[in-house]
Amino acid sequence: MTIRCLGSALLTLSALLSVRPAIAQSLEFPHTDLAQLPSASRPISRGTFPAFDPKLYNPAVLHLRYTPAAGKTTDPSFDAFIDLTLISSDQSPEGRRIELNSKRLRTLLRSLYRSLSRQEPFSIQDPSSASRQLYELLIAPIAGSLERQSISTLLIAADRGLQAIPFAALTDGRQFFGERYAFSLTPSLALTDFDSSSPTSDSRLLALGASRFEDLSPLPLVPQELNNISSAPRKDQYLNEAFTPSSLTSKAADPQYSYVHVATHAEFVPGGPSKSRLFSGTAPISLDQLSQLRKARKGIPLELIVFSACRTALGDPESELGFAGLALQAGSKSAVGTLWYVDDVVTSAYFVQMYRFLDQGIPKAEALQLARQALARGVIRLDADQVIGVDGKPLLTGLNSSQKARMQQGVSHPFFWAGIQLLGSPW
Repeated sequence: MTIRCLGSALLTLSALLSVRPAIAQSLEFPHTDLAQLPSASRPISRGTFPAFDPKLYNPAVLHLRYTPAAGKTTDPSFDAFIDLTLISSDQSPEGRRIELNSKRLRTLLRSLYRSLSRQEPFSIQDPSSASRQLYELLIAPIAGSLERQSISTLLIAADRGLQAIPFAALTDGRQFFGERYAFSLTPSLALTDFDSSSPTSDSRLLALGASRFEDLSPLPLVPQELNNISSAPRKDQYLNEAFTPSSLTSKAADPQYSYVHVATHAEFVPGGPSKSRLFSGTAPISLDQLSQLRKARKGIPLELIVFSACRTALGDPESELGFAGLALQAGSKSAVGTLWYVDDVVTSAYFVQMYRFLDQGIPKAEALQLARQALARGVIRLDADQVIGVDGKPLLTGLNSSQKARMQQGVSHPFFWAGIQLLGSPW
């Protein structure tokens, strides 16, 4: 697909949502007919907190290309380039080349992960923090353009080596990137589905999960999560022993399902797709098995597959974006996974809240952004033994003393919300 075709698709989205589109990408892509984008055809609610205003919806694609360049930089202490490209439907293409030291980039990323995993205090105004320095490298060079063009949503096409960056946790000194922008990540725009078709009114949600395991810790909130993730009546649930490998691979292949939600443990092991696995209620499911969906769903892709499991958006050099990345390769338009191990209470609450936004017709990236904001700003809160959502209604109930204690400690730190990553189409 050419830039012109991609821009035309967003102009269609503009007409449907009464918004101004923008797009960022400087490459050629496979041809696809883009008459409409799926999220544009759904009704948008204006009455929720935080509010989503479709008139301000202005998506873009940001391409981040990493190039080793030892001996080719103007400063000999630098050994790589990052090229940032932004192209708008009504502005001239913009590009920035940043020279950097690759060792420093890796050091900053390790430092940020360490700070997040330890839940160290975050001062967004600290210019020496890894969060701030990574922002200065990767976002600041085009931040002025994003502001000037009033971009609201980004599809970030990132090269290998940049896909593990927790963009939501980067900060400009005023707020976190994940609060300011709705965004999704893709390793390639060739894996991003711009098809015009949208789910039919009778499409179903397939919800699968396991709360009991032989050799792994239990996930006691999974049954509630499956019950509460959507108010849609057309939902089929498979819990524990009913959640088998075939109930995922076979049923998800059925075109009546547009959405698949999987809540369980996951294990990513270096060595290729056959080594890593999701745990069903009866047996593990390998990445190889999941890849079978591509052939089964050819021409009828899933709208969204969600992995509410540990570390499913990050893999190894052979499968850098993990289960969620493979879901894109398997034919899903979008996928959600996690970059690190996240508290199970917060994870379940996050996804229940996210689906409430999706049920109102809010685009996927915005639904995740609003859920992030709700956690970061303390809108999602504990009340007695319940976790309360932005609409004042319970997300989870009947929490035990340990679960309540974890919520009482606060969940505004980016550790709790910056690792949940949308891949593929943001709309």
